[in-house]
Amino acid sequence: MKNRKIKITIDILLTVFFVLSYGVYAGMTIPLHMVIGIVATILSFTHVWIHRRRFLPIFRLSTVKKLNAKARWQYGMSLILTITWSICIITGVLIGFPAILYNLAGTTDLFMFLAAHILTAFFSIILVIVHIIQHRRRIVSYFSICYE
Repeated sequence: MKNRKIKITIDILLTVFFVLSYGVYAGMTIPLHMVIGIVATILSFTHVWIHRRRFLPIFRLSTVKKLNAKARWQYGMSLILTITWSICIITGVLIGFPAILYNLAGTTDLFMFLAAHILTAFFSIILVIVHIIQHRRRIVSYFSICYE
């Protein structure tokens, strides 16, 4: 039961920090956006690590072929979310630290990376909403078991 409380706490914190990172469009300062983004990144890696038993079969095609359509849809959405959020994290680091970008690509033109960062961020929030809706029963069961 203690393990479930930790999982749900990390998931709630991840959701809160993920949503807070969009505050840059409401006047949040860039340094605060970067700190919130770093915390959200750490929490997302923790989320994937905690749920790795459910997450790792996504990469085994033999396992995916045995799943029903609903499970394939959930795994596919999780994989797409992971890819878009990873691109968002990588472009955020490259934008936040242009010296890295200059050393890797020989340029400090941030427009392409900024556009990719914004597009994947918006796509990721849509996918997070879908992800939460997909797992709503599990989320409700966590609350009912942990906080009875």
